[in-house]
Amino acid sequence: MRCFLGTKIDEDLIEKVSDVRDSFGSIDADIKTVRDQNLHFTVKFLGEIDEDRIQRVGSIREVLNDFKPFEVGLKDVGVFPSRDYIKVIWIGTGEGSERFAELMSKIEEKTRKEGFQKDENEPVPHVTIGRVKTGRNKELIQSELDKWKEKSFGRMLVDKVTLFKSELTSKGPVYEKIKDYGL
Repeated sequence: MRCFLGTKIDEDLIEKVSDVRDSFGSIDADIKTVRDQNLHFTVKFLGEIDEDRIQRVGSIREVLNDFKPFEVGLKDVGVFPSRDYIKVIWIGTGEGSERFAELMSKIEEKTRKEGFQKDENEPVPHVTIGRVKTGRNKELIQSELDKWKEKSFGRMLVDKVTLFKSELTSKGPVYEKIKDYGL
């Protein structure tokens, strides 16, 4: 099954995040937006794994024991890989981002030792709100990005990391919680 480790967005932030997401979804630029129930921080994408490897994911408890719950602010809107070639639109983190990035790095290190593939990029805590399907109307996207620059969207508590199963369907991905791992 296709799996990832993540942290869901607090319910009280969904409306604010949805407002930002919907502003991008309303422009004519071929953007597929993320549904409310799928808004999350990806801590580590695991890929296709079997039951044996699911058991090995549990080793992250060793990492999580070194972390106390912490708050993270949602702030700013950015893109991957660059403003000139936009594929992903995301909301980033403000206060608490260093702690979140540290958590992601430690989980990356631990899962790599358990035989999972290493991520190529440094961890950047973010919530994906849309994926750009074509490069059409890039200027509209850039203009919308400028509207949200340096805006804060609230704070949330990170107190667990969840193992999710991701099923790809014709209507988009469906995420199912497998297990929570508390900090």
